[in-house]
Amino acid sequence: MLSAQTTRLFGFYPGTVALVTAEHLGTRNLLSVGWHTALSMEPPLYGVAVGRERATSPLMRGSGRFGVNFLPFVRARAGQGAGVLSLHDLAAGGEDKFERLGLETLPGVGLALADAYLHYSCEVAEVVPTGDHDLFVGRVTEVRYDPALYDDTGLFTGEAAVYLGRSAYVTTTRERAVYPPEVFGD
Repeated sequence: MLSAQTTRLFGFYPGTVALVTAEHLGTRNLLSVGWHTALSMEPPLYGVAVGRERATSPLMRGSGRFGVNFLPFVRARAGQGAGVLSLHDLAAGGEDKFERLGLETLPGVGLALADAYLHYSCEVAEVVPTGDHDLFVGRVTEVRYDPALYDDTGLFTGEAAVYLGRSAYVTTTRERAVYPPEVFGD
């Protein structure tokens, strides 16, 4: 029963975390993003909300592109670290966030994480100010995925890292309930 009220918005519902990657003028970074969504099929658009103070924001603006990566549950620690560690702090010590978290990119696809089960390459189509974040609307130019983690119908069969909030993650289960449209007919 919905018997309590709060002003807290984030962390009350489970969701996947996307790792947004960007590179501009020799500087690369990645960022955990909890607020992300598909926006359109035609044209193919995907949106990520990024705080303006985050080091990834000017990289996305400057290069005009970004990657959206989804890591499996076994890599949830790296996903959390991408949000906790700041390029602002690491760069001063000459550290690379990708190396610090043990994340590699695919050869020739610098914004695609090698351990991801799904990756979108995006070109910035629009940046929409939305309160304390900017919504980067990306035109998806390429989709890569690990076919070993999808069934014949294209549904994900792996173990996704599901973010509960407050640094806590769980994973998906193999149990499924399927409700095709015909079960709602007369």
